[in-house]
Amino acid sequence: MPFPSPADDYLEPTSSLDDLIVHPSATFFIKISSASMEPTFHRGDMLIVDRALVPLDYRAVVVVYHGHYYVRRIIAEDERIILKADNPAFGDITVSPDDIQVWGVVTYAIHKDTSPTRKLPRRVK
Repeated sequence: MPFPSPADDYLEPTSSLDDLIVHPSATFFIKISSASMEPTFHRGDMLIVDRALVPLDYRAVVVVYHGHYYVRRIIAEDERIILKADNPAFGDITVSPDDIQVWGVVTYAIHKDTSPTRKLPRRVK
């Protein structure tokens, strides 16, 4: 009978994208193509969107407005809804609740590191 490995005490659980999904049948991955939500979400980021969640104020949501999809923060005020971009270069969109369809709530973003890189010189020993 083999002895247990001492390294077994230091094993960490594995991570999976499935751990990020609460409602599998209502969850979608979308790629953002605008800079409107920078610095929170960047162009090219993959967003995990849950269509089963209720959109709460200041949550990032995907909305359909005039046939186009937008990722914005939703703010409900009286008889209007404000769709706010995180990037100040993009203006707020103010609409009535009947003018938009909240498509889903953004739960996670997957960001690819695109920072500039350079080849490091080899160290001589």
